[in-house]
Amino acid sequence: MEKITVSLPAKSLKFIEQYRKEHSLKSQADVIEVALAMLQESEREDDLGEAPEQDELDDLDMPQYERTDTE
Repeated sequence: MEKITVSLPAKSLKFIEQYRKEHSLKSQADVIEVALAMLQESEREDDLGEAPEQDELDDLDMPQYERTDTE
């Protein structure tokens, strides 16, 4: 595990500590991990909501079907 130092405003630190206590987390680092996981999930959901680019579709290994007109 890597270690970093981050400076945050007192208001943010107060929120982190309050969240830690309310959710029975062991450390402030756990709160940051939860926040990052939520952010990643939000980004993933945003990405899923966008239409894929044509080159992304070209890379998919999709079965090819022949069209049959029954008219």
